Amino acid sequence: MRSTASGASSTWRLPRATEATSATVRLLPERRSGAAMVGCVAGLLSQACGPGLAAERTYTTNVRRLPDPTSRLLVDADGKDRLGGAVPSPAAAFLLTLISLPTLFWLVTLKRTTGYTLPELSLMNDVVPAIRDWVEHTLPPLHALLLGISALGSGWFVTLGFALLGLLALAKGRRDLALILAAGTLAFPIEWALKFFTAIPAVSPGQLFTAIFNVNGTGLDDLADFPAGHALRATVFYGLVAFCVARLAPDRRQGITAYLVALILIGFISLTRIYLGAHFPIDVLGGWIAGAALLSVIVSVHVLGVDERLRASGHITAPPGELQPHKVAVPLHHPGDADR
Repeated sequence: MRSTASGASSTWRLPRATEATSATVRLLPERRSGAAMVGCVAGLLSQACGPGLAAERTYTTNVRRLPDPTSRLLVDADGKDRLGGAVPSPAAAFLLTLISLPTLFWLVTLKRTTGYTLPELSLMNDVVPAIRDWVEHTLPPLHALLLGISALGSGWFVTLGFALLGLLALAKGRRDLALILAAGTLAFPIEWALKFFTAIPAVSPGQLFTAIFNVNGTGLDDLADFPAGHALRATVFYGLVAFCVARLAPDRRQGITAYLVALILIGFISLTRIYLGAHFPIDVLGGWIAGAALLSVIVSVHVLGVDERLRASGHITAPPGELQPHKVAVPLHHPGDADR
């Protein structure tokens, strides 16, 4: 449809309507030019709608909106007040904390009193060495690949990852994400404390300090097997990286994909520790539980902080491309609700 006014013309395009999602769409011209645009609007409305509806310039239709998995992450500084579609609720994260902490306490008690179970001893003494020897002699590239995967959970690699990603977040103006990554480094003292309390025979603080820096070739795993440090560090580091991606992603599928990739990495890194004979399964399980406890606390505190900030500001902003603003994870309670 074309409309001409004041010697200028403009082409108007109407979007295609479907039955997917209800939306309000505004008529937009391809070319905007001051008086010509005003004339076009007046001419179009007078011809199509009549003078009585000249003030109404919107119409309601159904527009199909499919999420774009290749859309960019929202890394701008204003994104600190937006929650991505795959961000878990603080209630779910806190529930994971309530489950993991008692489980970790039970594992520590089991480790100090029992050590290892008979199925674990059979697995690590008979099955795992035979598999490792066969792979090492038959498939050397696969053995080298497994060693490389194991290194992805080493202390130096995780430390470097936290530092680089934290600096990148600061460079992008996202101090909130940098704070999340900084909190993730608590995985290191948690590992040290658990190894100190589960070491048999008991070790002194001086021995623990020298093992942290691998003095004289004595590392933390030489003092105590529980928990598996690679499993703990991988759970916290890759879990937080996936959460940051979900925090920045406007598309829920991007966040879910990040979580799946993190789970695969954590699983492979942990299994390589059993394959190499460095840890028993109970040690790996302890690393997962300890890492999940720290991860859930960090996530719940962060999401609650965003919710409180949005509640205090009195408005909720939506990511670009979303018709409705993102709802806070905690229901808003108004003072007058209790009187109703």
